[in-house]
Parts: sequence; C-alpha cells; structure tokens
Amino acid sequence: MPSYATAIGSSADKPAALAELMGILVNDGVRLPAVRIEKLHFAAGTPYETQLSFGAVEGERVLPSEVATVARNAILDVVEHGTARRIAGAFHGPDGAPIPVGGKTGTGDNRFDTFGKGGGLKSSRVVNRTATFVFFVGERFFGTLTAHVPGPDAAGYVFTSALPVTVLKALVPALEPLVTAPPAPPLAPDASSSGP
Repeated sequence: MPSYATAIGSSADKPAALAELMGILVNDGVRLPAVRIEKLHFAAGTPYETQLSFGAVEGERVLPSEVATVARNAILDVVEHGTARRIAGAFHGPDGAPIPVGGKTGTGDNRFDTFGKGGGLKSSRVVNRTATFVFFVGERFFGTLTAHVPGPDAAGYVFTSALPVTVLKALVPALEPLVTAPPAPPLAPDASSSGP
C-alpha cells in the first residue's frame, strides 16, 4: 500500500503502489481507480454485438489537499535540486515552456546480514539490487521506473537510482507528444451498444 515510509526508503512498496501514491499527489490527495481497459467491443456486426466503455468514476479523498501540495513541492525539489536533477527541464510544452517534473528516487542494495556478539558483521548475503524513480510530469502523467537484479548476481551491479532517471530522460522524445497533447474527453456509454 502507498505509505509515508516510502519517503525514507523503509517500505517494501511495489512499483504499482508507488505509482498509485504519485497519482494521489497529482490529483491533489484524491485516489482515482486504475483503469487498464477503456473500451471493449465484442461480436461486431452480429445480433450479439456489445460495446462496453469505462464511465466517469468519483475519486476518494485520502489526503488533505494541503498535505498533497507540500508533498508535490518536496518532490519537485528532488528534480530541481536533488538526486533526479538530470531530468529537470527535459519536458517542454508546445510553447517551449518547461513542464514541471517531480519525483522520488530510491536505491536498494538489499542484503541479509548476520551480526555476532558485540555487533560485528558475521556474514552478508546479497538478496537483490533495485533502483527506482517514481515521478509525475505536468498535471496528468505519473509512473514508476524500476531496475532490478535478483539473487546473488546483484553483487556484480552498482547502479543507483540515476539509472531509471536516465531511462526516463531517454524516453522524453517518445513521451513528450503524449504529455503535450490535450486531454481526451471522458468516455461515456456507447449509444450503439446492443444486447443485455
């Protein structure tokens, strides 16, 4: 579940939960449902033709607006002055003005350590290595990029959260047309649907 522990790197949130948390911040503290499929169309041209569309859904306020604003400003600072500086100013609107980008980086060199009497390290076993950047671009787009190496092979890797930030920067030419496009109108039930 999205949690404040994410901010200090002590949670085990999955990438989807991190993206959900970023969506809550982008939506000013309101959780909107995740939607993977917006429209289904079955049996076209038959008596059983059916079209289903995603309808408007009300969100649920899970954070006060003031908390969401403070968190957004903090993660804007991570991009402007912190560990994700390389993505600052990467996205531009149609007028050439920079589109705000905010995010939170995190790197995990995850090990299972055993300590002996007196606190000395007895053994250390590599579990995995992860690097994550959870981000928003402008007022509508957010996501998570994660690099992950499982098991003992992770001992041979030293990447940090700069890796997913760099990947996002490399994707800017492909993403910018989507980010600058006007929002699509909300879907409504299709009037041509038939069937039960």
